[in-house]
Amino acid sequence: MRSIDRFWKCGKIEQLFWAIATVFGCFFAIITPPFQAADEYLHFYRAFQISEGQWIAQQQSGDCYGYSRYFEKETCLGGKLPKSLLTTVRESSSLDLRFHPERKQNINDIIAVSKLPLNSRDRIFIKFNTTGLHAPIPYLPQAIGIAIGKTLNLSPLIIFYLGRFSNLSIWLILSGLALKITPLGKLLFLLLLLTPMSLFQSSSLSADALTNGIAFLWIAIVLRLSLDRYISISAKYIIGLSILAILLCLSKLAYFPLLLLLFLIPVEKFKSFKRYFLAIALIGIASALSMLIWYSIVDRIYVPLSAGILPDRQITFILDRPLEFIAIIRQTFLQEGINYLHQFIGVLGWIDTPLPRLFIVSYFIVLSIVALGDDRPSIEISSKYKLGIGTVVVVGTFVLSSLAYLWNPIGAKIVGGLQGRYFIPFSPLFFLLFYNFHFQFKPSILQRIVFFYLIFSCTLSLAVTIKRYYL
Repeated sequence: MRSIDRFWKCGKIEQLFWAIATVFGCFFAIITPPFQAADEYLHFYRAFQISEGQWIAQQQSGDCYGYSRYFEKETCLGGKLPKSLLTTVRESSSLDLRFHPERKQNINDIIAVSKLPLNSRDRIFIKFNTTGLHAPIPYLPQAIGIAIGKTLNLSPLIIFYLGRFSNLSIWLILSGLALKITPLGKLLFLLLLLTPMSLFQSSSLSADALTNGIAFLWIAIVLRLSLDRYISISAKYIIGLSILAILLCLSKLAYFPLLLLLFLIPVEKFKSFKRYFLAIALIGIASALSMLIWYSIVDRIYVPLSAGILPDRQITFILDRPLEFIAIIRQTFLQEGINYLHQFIGVLGWIDTPLPRLFIVSYFIVLSIVALGDDRPSIEISSKYKLGIGTVVVVGTFVLSSLAYLWNPIGAKIVGGLQGRYFIPFSPLFFLLFYNFHFQFKPSILQRIVFFYLIFSCTLSLAVTIKRYYL
């Protein structure tokens, strides 16, 4: 127990994070059956494509393969990949486990498919319309592991697992840095990084791992630059922020509102208003240009996901009827808000493996206690600063909802496709709104509660995963 207290007193929360996240993350990466995170097989195809240096997906009319179908005439977005990848996806389980909690993984299926050779020369065109639109950035960690596996001529399934572990490794580094850098809210960051959903996604091939890691690191850096009175912003900070902003925007467009946090950094940190203006302009223009370049590419290769899904017309609908669209967002959160909260903490697998609701409630209680009563450093957050943070959360929620709405039928009455995990990058900002000096709990007690609660949380999540897929 004293060793745990010593970690916090020495400012080593990030080391506890690395220990817990590494152990349980590896367990998740191994225990979760292949392709049983949401859209994981689609992420596998895209990451494999990028590992071969094919940064832009391709179109092909007909003669393409999907999860269970052959498309003879349909226009597909994807790429020519080894046929063994498709075979691995289809045969890693003799049953389709998605959305069928009563079906279980047969370990013999995994063992059998692990012996399948890559046979890289035998290729077919595989369809992955959704992930084919994503920029390469969020797939670089997975691509590293996949490239190593290809070099060693390993089977597609072993390559898949290497992709999972490399994805987890990069997330661990980024998240640990965020914990080290943030000047406040370390316990809060720790709890948010280690929600079952966050850890599960980061132990899969999901593009969310890098996106969430970059978002937390971005928030931590901006908090440090804006609240640490001894830091003045030099050219190296501006260059670093520009690179990180580009990576964030190319990982997922929906999170560009996090760039607005730059306006919370005091002008005097830049030594002059001219330098402040130029720095903000440089970061903003660099990010905007990177997004415009990528989405000009997407516009050329885009293939409609299904009939009636027309993003251009949805944009027109939103612009023509803004008040009606705001009412649609309101109705969506009234109708689905509880589900989003549950998903935010933990509905694993293909969003078909929920953790107990009582546990979900307990996690929010612990989060709220930490947000309200964590030990405060000598840093004050003004009402104006909180207003800025709250504005970013509101704008981010609106942008996230708007982008999700683009993939709905024209004039849909609710925003379909939103999931609780999409709000993870904004979560530190939301809970920092409760930062205050009025409620404080004894640090040693709160730290022990958080540590043992996280061990309980991760253990329960693993138990639920094992029961879902094997028992």
